[in-house]
Amino acid sequence: MTANKSQRKISSRFVAGNCLGMAAVAFLFTVGTLVGLNFYTHHGEEIEVPALSGMDARSAMKKLESMGLEGVVGDTGYVAREAADVVLEQSIAPGARVKAGRIVRLTVNAGRARPIALPDLAGNCSLREAVLKLQSLGFRTTPPEYVPGDRDWVYAVKLRGRTLASGEKVPAGSPLTIVAGEGEQEEIFNGDDSLDFVIFGDEEGEASEIMADEF
Repeated sequence: MTANKSQRKISSRFVAGNCLGMAAVAFLFTVGTLVGLNFYTHHGEEIEVPALSGMDARSAMKKLESMGLEGVVGDTGYVAREAADVVLEQSIAPGARVKAGRIVRLTVNAGRARPIALPDLAGNCSLREAVLKLQSLGFRTTPPEYVPGDRDWVYAVKLRGRTLASGEKVPAGSPLTIVAGEGEQEEIFNGDDSLDFVIFGDEEGEASEIMADEF
C-alpha cells in the first residue's frame, strides 16, 4: 500500500468519524430539547384542584405545593363567624383539572372587618336606593327608623343609635339603621299664588288651615 493510499484511507475514516460524531451530538441535542420542553410544560400532566375552603391559608398553600401547584393570597374578605386567615374562596373551583405549576389565588378571612367610607345618603336618595347601596358595600341593614317627613326619603344613617356622618369609616358588615320619612303628613297648597293659606292633610283626609306668613 502506497503512502498516498494510506493517507486517503486515514482521512476518510477521520471524516466519517467526525460526521458520525456530529450526527450523534445533533440527535442527543434534539432528544434533550424535546425531553426538557416536555418537562417544562408538563405535557399531558393534570392535577385535580382540592377543596380549600375552611382551611387556614398556610396549610392550604402547603397542600397545593405538595401537589405541584402554587397558592397565593390574592384578596381578603370578612366573615364574622370564621377565624382569621381561613380560606373563604379559591380562584379555581375544587375538582378542576389543571397543569402542574398552576397558580391558585386564595381569598382569606381578615382578622377584622375592613373600614368602608359611608356614602352620602342623607337627603340624597330614597330608602330603597340607600338599602341597595349599603348592602352592595358589604353592610347589613336593620329595619328602618321612621320620622316625620317625606315618605321613604333618607334623613340619616345610624350605627347602634349613633348618627353617622357622610364619609365616616365604618367596619364592613356593621348593622346600619336608615332613618327615613314616614310620610304621614303631606303639604298641600291651595293653588293661590299669594299662598295666603297652607293646608296640611293627613292620610284620613282631615285638614286644617294655617295662616301663612305675610309677605
